[in-house]
Amino acid sequence: MSDDNTRIHKPRTYGNWIEPRTPGIIPGLGLLGSGLVFAGILLALPFMLFNLFIWAIAIFMLTCAFAYVISRKDVHGKSLATKLVVRVGWWVSTVRRENMYRGGILGFGPDGSMLLPGLLAKTQVLQAQSAQGAFGVVYCPRQHTYTLVLRTSPNGEDLVDPEQVDLWVAEWAQSKAEMADEQGLLQYSVTVETSPANPLQLRQEVTNQADGNEPDFAASVMSTIVDSYPQGSSQAAAYVAFTYSDRRVSGRRRSQQDMLNELASRLPYLVEKMQGTGAGACSPMDVPDLCRYVRIAYDPQQAQQFDIADMQRVPVSLQWKNCGPMATQASWDCYRHDSGLSETWEMTMTPKGVVQATILKRLLAAQQDVLRKRVTWIFRPVPADRKPDVVDKDVNQADYAVNSSKKAKPRDMRRARAANQTAEEEANGAGLENFACLVTVTMAGRGSADERADVASSVENLGSTARLRLRPVYGSQDSAFAAALPLGLSLRQYQAVPAKYSDML
Repeated sequence: MSDDNTRIHKPRTYGNWIEPRTPGIIPGLGLLGSGLVFAGILLALPFMLFNLFIWAIAIFMLTCAFAYVISRKDVHGKSLATKLVVRVGWWVSTVRRENMYRGGILGFGPDGSMLLPGLLAKTQVLQAQSAQGAFGVVYCPRQHTYTLVLRTSPNGEDLVDPEQVDLWVAEWAQSKAEMADEQGLLQYSVTVETSPANPLQLRQEVTNQADGNEPDFAASVMSTIVDSYPQGSSQAAAYVAFTYSDRRVSGRRRSQQDMLNELASRLPYLVEKMQGTGAGACSPMDVPDLCRYVRIAYDPQQAQQFDIADMQRVPVSLQWKNCGPMATQASWDCYRHDSGLSETWEMTMTPKGVVQATILKRLLAAQQDVLRKRVTWIFRPVPADRKPDVVDKDVNQADYAVNSSKKAKPRDMRRARAANQTAEEEANGAGLENFACLVTVTMAGRGSADERADVASSVENLGSTARLRLRPVYGSQDSAFAAALPLGLSLRQYQAVPAKYSDML
């Protein structure tokens, strides 16, 4: 007999992602691109009136060439103009040797220090005090931002009921919606970092807990476990970084001490919100923890040395100005830093259709053939006062694409349905934000061509299992590596073409 009270759990699905667009009059061009094309045509008309046909034809051909290079896009949505700008920027950086960094007494750092390279060179780490104790804050003078980093211990989905997973996802969605009301919050990121387990950690734990008077058989069993258990196992760590701006609503900037006090007051709220999303125990990272994390990121072989020091209870003192690498060199498609060789991919397409909560499980899992894998999701919440305008703009653009042609394309009709559903959810209190994903894989040593090809193939296959389209960050591997770290770095402020203009091309 079947029990009428038994409820069959149906897996929830998620989706409805919309890529921001600015439709122009000319197909394939955005609002700014269409405006520039018409401006070029209008510029050619006076030359025709004065019978200067050669000049008019030259301007017209340049306008057509411009329209072609910004409208011709590949499968990842990258136009020829974007690729050209990247190529020119890469050539300039290599000529100036800006893709190389050397630290230490023979390097460029003052007093033989090992500063962080590239975009992180000017960053500072500050110490703030809260009711729970001291914590570290990463300050970026170029961006005028302060980043608070939380270390979390995700519970995972093993032996967890599907209802509990749905509750965690609902709490995460609610916390994301509330982030739009966080005063001064520019972005926040979630970083999941996996690496093969270090046997020294298990040995240290067992040694510290040993009684000393245990039977020989028990000691033999524990010794066998310590020797065999770490083989093939992995460890995972997760970090959540909140990046705040020092600019007030009135436009004036707050002092450094005011920002530290503000973050100290917001810390309990952020910790409480993250703990309700399945993140487990959350705690802010202090200054030594931040220095140690960055040092291991740029020199992954140092992780074992830190574990040995912890096992021997030897204190390790690190300063922010000396936790950088000894040497780095960025190539077109990889980044060499001390004992590691890293490659970073960016997400160029979100999943089409609906997905389940476990869609990222294989992408976030550890890989045994690499030293470290770092998957970072970057979220930029849309302020609450701008959400209705953004949603209405998406609805109008989707309706225009459907109604502007005699026979609407299925893709445009699907986008219109998604835009209308987003508008309805926003009216009911849902959040709205832009997001991106970076995947960084760090290999040991120089990394042969075959090893790099195997790793690249595995990462792209894992992206396919998550229904994501991943593309290597060509020409900006060093910057992408820094952006994938939970330090609050925003690459939008370092673009050759300002983001507010490039989005409209």
